[in-house]
Amino acid sequence: MAYDLAENIAASAFVVLAYTFLIRRSGGWSLNTRQIVFGAVMALTAVFSMVHPIHIGPGIFIDARAPLIGLSALFGGPLSAAITAATVAGYRIFLGGAGMEAGAANALLSFLTGVGFALWVKRRGVALGVGPLLGFGLLLTLVSLFTLLLLPSLDLALQVGLRTAPPLLAIVPLGTLFLGGLLLREQRHHDAERQLGESEARYRLLADNATDMILEMKADGSVHYLSPSVRDILGHDPGEIVGCAPANLLHPDDLESAAMAFAGMRPGSPPVTFTHRLRHRDGHYLWVESSMRPTVGSEGGFVVVGVVRDVTERKRYEEALSAARAEAEAANRVKSEFLASMSHEIRTPLNGVIGFADLLLGTDLSAEQRQYVALQREAGRGLLAIIGDILDYSKIEAGKLELEERSFDLHRLLRDCRDLMSNAASQKGLLLQLSLGGTVPRFVRGDEARIRQILLNLVGNAVKFTERGSVLVSAGLLSGVADGRDTGRDDGRDGGAPALLRFSVSDTGPGIPAADQANLFQRFSQGDRSTTRRYGGTGLGLIISKQLSELMGGRIGVQSSPGVGSTFWFELPLPVAAAPGLAASGSASGGKDGAAARSARILLAEDVPMNQIVTSSILCKAGHTVEVAEDGVLAVEAMRRGEFDLVLMDMQMPRMDGLQATAAIRQLGGRRGAVPIIALTANALTDQLQLCLDVGMNDHVTKPIERDTLLSAVDRWLDAGAGSGPEGDGMEEATVLAGVAPVSDSVPVLNRATLDTLAETLGADVLPRFIAGTLSELAVRADRIGAADSSKTVAADAHAMVSLAGNVGLLELSRTARSLQHACEQQRPDVPALKSELRDAVNRATTALQAALPTLGAAVETAR
Repeated sequence: MAYDLAENIAASAFVVLAYTFLIRRSGGWSLNTRQIVFGAVMALTAVFSMVHPIHIGPGIFIDARAPLIGLSALFGGPLSAAITAATVAGYRIFLGGAGMEAGAANALLSFLTGVGFALWVKRRGVALGVGPLLGFGLLLTLVSLFTLLLLPSLDLALQVGLRTAPPLLAIVPLGTLFLGGLLLREQRHHDAERQLGESEARYRLLADNATDMILEMKADGSVHYLSPSVRDILGHDPGEIVGCAPANLLHPDDLESAAMAFAGMRPGSPPVTFTHRLRHRDGHYLWVESSMRPTVGSEGGFVVVGVVRDVTERKRYEEALSAARAEAEAANRVKSEFLASMSHEIRTPLNGVIGFADLLLGTDLSAEQRQYVALQREAGRGLLAIIGDILDYSKIEAGKLELEERSFDLHRLLRDCRDLMSNAASQKGLLLQLSLGGTVPRFVRGDEARIRQILLNLVGNAVKFTERGSVLVSAGLLSGVADGRDTGRDDGRDGGAPALLRFSVSDTGPGIPAADQANLFQRFSQGDRSTTRRYGGTGLGLIISKQLSELMGGRIGVQSSPGVGSTFWFELPLPVAAAPGLAASGSASGGKDGAAARSARILLAEDVPMNQIVTSSILCKAGHTVEVAEDGVLAVEAMRRGEFDLVLMDMQMPRMDGLQATAAIRQLGGRRGAVPIIALTANALTDQLQLCLDVGMNDHVTKPIERDTLLSAVDRWLDAGAGSGPEGDGMEEATVLAGVAPVSDSVPVLNRATLDTLAETLGADVLPRFIAGTLSELAVRADRIGAADSSKTVAADAHAMVSLAGNVGLLELSRTARSLQHACEQQRPDVPALKSELRDAVNRATTALQAALPTLGAAVETAR
C-alpha cells in the first residue's frame, strides 16, 4: 500500500510540474491548446493511477481518477476535464469486467461535478482554500460511491461500498486537498508575478514618457533610476547620471538649501518641495522645482523618490512681476507722500480761512455780510472736503472708501450748491439756475458730502468752460415716490424704498466732440491738451465723480453737441427719509387720523406689570387692540388659539424667555408662524441684538420704551405685511435703538420730557398710582438685589429695573441698572460697588419723582 501511495504522489508531482510549465511557458499558446495539453497530462496521470491503484484489501483498490477529472475541470477548464474523463471512461471500457458500467459512470459524473463546481466558484466569487477543496473532494467521493449502484447486484454493491467507503472518505478528500493545494499555490504565484509585471510595465511606461524628470536615490545620495526625460531637461543621457550623486549638478548657492532639505528625511516623513538650479549639459543653469518623498525601496532600504520639473519660464515671469510690483509700490509711495504733503500745506491755511469765518459769524454783522461770510465758510468746507477726497483717491481705486449714509435735506443741498457757485457764474456774466422737479423728495438718505462733491464738480466744470449763456442745475424723479412735492414721508419711517433720482448740469458752452467724450471719465483727462493749458485743473474731477456715483449704486454720463452745449448727468437710488421733527407727529397722528388705516391686533408678551401698562397704553392710544401674555408659554398658547397681526416679545420672562417663545411660534407654520415679532429688550449690546434676529425675530426696540420709536417700529412691520415672515423677500431687518443712550458720564436723575409724555399717555388720574407702583416695584427689586448672592438673580432684577426706571424717565437709575446687569453677565468684580450705587440711585430717583409730580398737577402718593 505504501508503494502504491508513493507512486500516486509521484504522479501528482508530475501533474504539478506540467501545470507549472503550462502557466509559465505557454504565453504564445491559445486557451484551447493549453486546455488540451493539460487535459492530456491529467488523462495520462489518471490512467497511470488506474494501472497502479492503492490496494486496501484483497480484491479492493482505490485510484485517483475522480479527483483528477474534477481538478482538471477546476484548474484546466471544461475541455481539459472532458479529455480526462473520456480517456478514463474509454480505458475502463477497454478493461471490461463486472464494474465496467460503474467505472464509466464514475468518469462521467466526476466530469459533471467538476464542471459544475468550477462554475459555482466563478459565479459566486468563492476564494479557493482548504474548506472549498475538502468539500469538493467529499463531493467527488459521494459521486463515486453513488456509481456503485451500477454493479451487477445490490449485494455486491453493498459489500463493495462497505469495504471502500471508509478509505474513500479519507483518501479522496485529502488527496484532492493535497493536489489541489499544490495547483492552487502555483496558480496564485503565477497570478502575482503576472500582476507585478503588468504594474511594473505600467509604471515604467509612465516614467519613460513623463515630461517631468523622475528619479530614485539611495541613502548614500547616488541615483538608482532616472527617467529618459532627463535628456529634454538637462541634456544628459540617464546612464551618465545613474550611479552618481547629482550634487555636482547643483548651483553652488543652492547646495546649503538642498542639504537642509535632505537632512531631516526619514521613511514616512512628509515630502519636501523646494526650488533650486541645475546645470545643463551645455553649462548654463536652469530653475527646477523638486518634490522629494522619502520611502522604503523594493529591497527594504531607504530611498528617495523625486519629481523634478523645469520652472525656468515661471521663475522668469515671477521675477518680472516682482520687479514691476516693487516699481509700482515705490511709485505709489511717492504719490502718497506727495498727496500727504500737499494736503498738509493746503489744509493749514484753509483751516484758518474756515476758522476765521466761524469767528466772524459770531460777531455783529449785517444781513448781507452774514450771508457772504456764511457762503465763504461753506465754500471753504466744500474745498476741504474735495481735498480730502483727492487724498482718498487711492482708497477709491482700491475699493476701500466707505460711504457715510444718513438723512439730509436734498432741496437745501441743491440750493447750497447753486449759491456757492453763483458768485463765480455772475463774474462771468452767466445765469445760474436751479430747477427742482415737483416730485423730488426733500429728505433722503445717502452720503451728503459725496453727492455735494459730485454736484460741485459738475457745476464748477460747467461754469469754468462756459463763456456766455447759462448753466442749469436740475433734479428730477425717475421712479420710486408718489407725486407731490412733499417734505418727506410723514409715517415716521426712515429709509423707505429707494427713489431713483437724476441730477443734471446743462450749459451753453462749446460742447465736446464725440471722439473726446469717451476719454472724459478717464484719469487725468480733460478732452484735449488745450483745455489744460487754458483752464488748468488736474483732470481727476470726472473720474472721481464716476467712481463715487458707482459706489453709491448709480451711474454717470454725458450728452454733448459741439457749438450747442453739454449736459452732464448722474443717477442715484436714494431711500426717502422722514423729515426731522415729523416722526413724532407722524406716529401721534397715526393714532388719531390714521388709526383706522393701521389698527391691528397685537400680542404683548411682558412679565413686568408696569411695562405692561406703559406699552399697552401707548398702543391702545394709537388705535391698536392689545392682548397681554405674562410669559413665553402664555404667548405661544395665545398664538395657537388666536390671530394676531404683530407680537411684541420681552426677552427675559419666567418659564419661557423671548428667544424660546419666538422659536416655538416660528414652528407653528402658516400665517401664525410668520407673524412679525419685535423684541423688547433692555440689552443694547450688538451680539445680543443680533441673537434676536438670528432666532427669527424681525426687529427689536430697546428699553426703556419711547412712544415714537415703538410706534414707528410697529407701523413699519404692519405696513410690511404680517404674512411675509422673518425671511420675506425685500424686507429689511431694521435696528431700532430706543431709550437712554448717554453720551457722557453726567446723566440727569430724571428726564422731565419722558415724564411729560407718560402723563399725556396715561392721564393725570392714573399717573400717581402708576408712579407709586413703579417706585414700589423698584424698591422691592433693589432690596432683592442687595440680598441676593446669585449673579443670575441680580442680572434678572437689574434687567427689569432698566425698563421700569426708563418708563418714568429715571435716566440715572436705568443706566446704573444696565451697568449692573452687564457686570453680572460678565462676572466682573465691580458687582458689589454697582449694587451700592444702585441703592443710592433708587433713593435719588424717589426724591426726584416725588418732587416732580406736583408740577404735573397730580397728587403725590408715597411709595415704600
